[in-house]
Amino acid sequence: MKKKLLMVVLALSLALTMVACSSEEDEKAETETAVEGTEKNLEEDVEETEEAEEVAEAEETEEGEEDDHDHEHGAYEWMGEFELEKGQYLLHFGPSPDETLDIGFVKLGDNISDLEHHASHLMLAEDKELVKEGGKFQAKPDYVYTLEMDPEHGHIDFEITEDGRYALVTEHYPSESQMQVLDSEGIEIMADKEYEGPTE
Repeated sequence: MKKKLLMVVLALSLALTMVACSSEEDEKAETETAVEGTEKNLEEDVEETEEAEEVAEAEETEEGEEDDHDHEHGAYEWMGEFELEKGQYLLHFGPSPDETLDIGFVKLGDNISDLEHHASHLMLAEDKELVKEGGKFQAKPDYVYTLEMDPEHGHIDFEITEDGRYALVTEHYPSESQMQVLDSEGIEIMADKEYEGPTE
């Protein structure tokens, strides 16, 4: 009788031990599954956050580029490139429908990466020097002059102080006032490259 009772007790103990082990393994498995799920969610959250930051940075960059170009440009209708040596020159005009003509000078070089954009900003200058019809001025690079025009014909002398390649930027097409660039011997100098101004 004692022997049977002992065997029953041992059997119960073994069964309880197995149940306990099984419960621990199940809990461990559930814990591992929960941890894996949490880690996966965290990874997904990190990826979503990184993607959101990349999108935000891209939008800021685009807005910055738009801001860089969303500004006023000066009006000009024509620009021509000339090879000019140091010396005296003459701007000769026929009849002009306008009372004045703005003209800008740009000395070309490695510092000018976008000539047309540069010219647009140049023509916005507020400190333009007024030159009377029949007058004379020294053409300074990156400077704009307001020339007084004549309804019949006119001429204005200008001086180039340094050899180089220059862009002349004009408010109106040269043909409107029959503008010519003449050297000191009265020989016309033609632009070897021409541009039309930006359109609205």
